[in-house]
Amino acid sequence: MRSAQMVKPSTNIEEKLDKFYLTFEQLSYFQTVNKSKKVILFLSMGCQNERADVLNVYQPSFKEAWKQAKKNAMKHADKSNRNYEWIKIDVVEKEEILTIEEFIQLISSTKKNYFRKGVSFDEHYQFSFLEQELNGNAIIQVDSQKKRGFIQQRNMQHYIKKHRPFLSKVTFLNRVKEVRIFNTRSFFYDEKGKLVTLKQTDLDNGRRNEELDQKQVKELITKSSTFLADQVQHNGKFIYGYFSCFDKEIHFYNILRHASTLYAMAEAYELFPNEDLKKAIQRGLSYLKDKGSRTYYKNGQELAYLIDGETPEKEEIKLGANAAAILALTKYQEVFDDKTYLPFAMMLGDGILQMQDHTGRFDHVLYTHSLELKERFRIVYYDGEAAFALMRLYAVNSDEKWITSVEKAFSYFIEKNHWRHHDHWLSYCTNELTKYRPKREYFIFGLKNVSNKLSFIYQRHTTYPTFLELTLAGWNMTKRMEVKGFSDLLTDGIQERIEQTIHKRADYQRNGFFYPETAMYFKNPKRILGSFFIRHHSFRSRIDDSEHYLSGYCAYYKFLTGVES
Repeated sequence: MRSAQMVKPSTNIEEKLDKFYLTFEQLSYFQTVNKSKKVILFLSMGCQNERADVLNVYQPSFKEAWKQAKKNAMKHADKSNRNYEWIKIDVVEKEEILTIEEFIQLISSTKKNYFRKGVSFDEHYQFSFLEQELNGNAIIQVDSQKKRGFIQQRNMQHYIKKHRPFLSKVTFLNRVKEVRIFNTRSFFYDEKGKLVTLKQTDLDNGRRNEELDQKQVKELITKSSTFLADQVQHNGKFIYGYFSCFDKEIHFYNILRHASTLYAMAEAYELFPNEDLKKAIQRGLSYLKDKGSRTYYKNGQELAYLIDGETPEKEEIKLGANAAAILALTKYQEVFDDKTYLPFAMMLGDGILQMQDHTGRFDHVLYTHSLELKERFRIVYYDGEAAFALMRLYAVNSDEKWITSVEKAFSYFIEKNHWRHHDHWLSYCTNELTKYRPKREYFIFGLKNVSNKLSFIYQRHTTYPTFLELTLAGWNMTKRMEVKGFSDLLTDGIQERIEQTIHKRADYQRNGFFYPETAMYFKNPKRILGSFFIRHHSFRSRIDDSEHYLSGYCAYYKFLTGVES
């Protein structure tokens, strides 16, 4: 018997392609495409450590297209010597012919990285590219000064050279007269031999078409929390993130996001315990306390503050950072039944109290050397985050000063109509506060914070993950309203509308998850698999991006399983 090392790459890919085909021909779609008189087929072959290689063929039938694609794949496999794990096919189904100017107008008016169709620069589809290839290589761009879309030829030519075998350099000068944009029907075959049908609608294009049930939500939670655990280094500091197109590490750091990510990881552990995740959380908390904070004495009281800033000159104290740290520490205590960090959390809480004035308003940023005010306001989310953190501290410590501070803050929030910001932290906080103080004015505030944004959230094209957190916390509050005798406020079908929006956002946000069928088109798939990304920020996969998605899906899992939050 030949050893695995002696098996030719073409033999491996041939076996995978044959197994794929046997599964594919069982689909009803196979009968349809097999009758086609013209077939444009893309075959993508992906592996863990490199961008996928893509072949495309144009033949009068699917049988001939598949035969040619397989032949080319085997020929290329021996040359590339890559161990392909994933196979994806795309069949062109619908095309639209545009003039050059029409195409430029289209990409100029499309949100960054949201052009979701394939493009061919010739009628025979020799020079054609899938949507995933275009976005994964930042080929379609918009000039920031002229606001005019263009093809980044340097990126395109480099990509062709590295990952489009049998395709020569594209020459645009006097050659391209019109552009074809197209949709595809797509299927993905994973490393375990599972065939997955992919979505083909514009905003969902290329993402697996599977119902979002409890099993799928669990997978999102476990894979993204594993990704985050893997980013925690030996010293407890995170690898902060990546710009995924070209595998560029983000070297900036933010201790607030360090803390809030640990909070989300603890939420995930609560649902699905994992020893590696636990150790990562503990390393991260040690770094937070030992390297990320500083103690002060003011008016005879010991306070603690997180310190942000890459250099001593840029150091500052941020209200939101203290709040995020308290959330992480109190969640750790709740999940692991460990009070080790409670004294530290209380010192952080006292630090927040020092940043609140008699009206209930919080100061946002202080100088580290003097604790004097640097910025009265930085970002609206700090307020809700601070109030929520104090409520979580009250839950584990029960000192009345915490909840008194929150009620004072809410008087200020109500007076200033803070619900207009539709802040997810305020939604969390209102839900938490009404557990202990079920007052009518708090419920009214919480309803406004959620309900006035529902239509926008339901229709939003970006995967903005905090919307799921906002609506789920609001939903939990409405259930308490039923119990506490405030059902009269639940008018206009508000609960039904919130529930519909929750399900819509939970499903839609999967467009921001690096499933293998998405990750395979980026420079280093292994690095980003299982993480979440922000499409319009150059497919950025930063720890806080995954954190907000993760918190939302943890809450959604509880929602599906009937666990009270």
